[in-house]
Amino acid sequence: MNTFYLLQIICVLAITLISAFIDVRQRRIPNLLTAPFLVAGVIFHLAASPTYGFGPLVDGLLGMLVATLILGSMWIAGGTGAGDVKLMMGLGMWIGMQMVLYVMLGSLVTSLCLLLAVLALRKFGIRTGIELSPVSADGKPAEATAGPKAGMKRGIPYALGVCLATWLLFGGQLYLRATAPPRPTATAAATTAPSTATAATTTAPAQ
Repeated sequence: MNTFYLLQIICVLAITLISAFIDVRQRRIPNLLTAPFLVAGVIFHLAASPTYGFGPLVDGLLGMLVATLILGSMWIAGGTGAGDVKLMMGLGMWIGMQMVLYVMLGSLVTSLCLLLAVLALRKFGIRTGIELSPVSADGKPAEATAGPKAGMKRGIPYALGVCLATWLLFGGQLYLRATAPPRPTATAAATTAPSTATAATTTAPAQ
């Protein structure tokens, strides 16, 4: 595993975990987290460009654009928060277009599974700390906040589903890398070829 890939994994997993924790507690993702995450993604790809070229940087820009278009449309429709959009923009910059699409699709599945799990636990009187009823912008129940400025949010925090989907995706990649059979090197192939030719000569019938 090269240094750049290891740094990418550490940064992405750390930020998604922190953002999920904050989103669960406050039902918001602060700009102080998402803005440096996005800028760091650009710097990361620029630093890697002498080794890997500008392909990863272009892929990251496309990932950011796709995340902006999809999540931005949801934000305009009132289906998600601005912090969620900024988080996915940064994530798209770090992991590229294909991976960020996988994360967005995976987050739908993980969020649904989390919702069902929370509802099932509540049936047994177990509290999870995830508020499913409408809450205000400061994380308090909406009924405790008077006035129309209570920012209504309900359901599973989006960053939590994104975090789980990202961790599962990277975990699957690491597992496949660890279990993949080693590729034969050029030296091994060159060593094997004469041996095969010698064996064929030895077993050839005498004329």
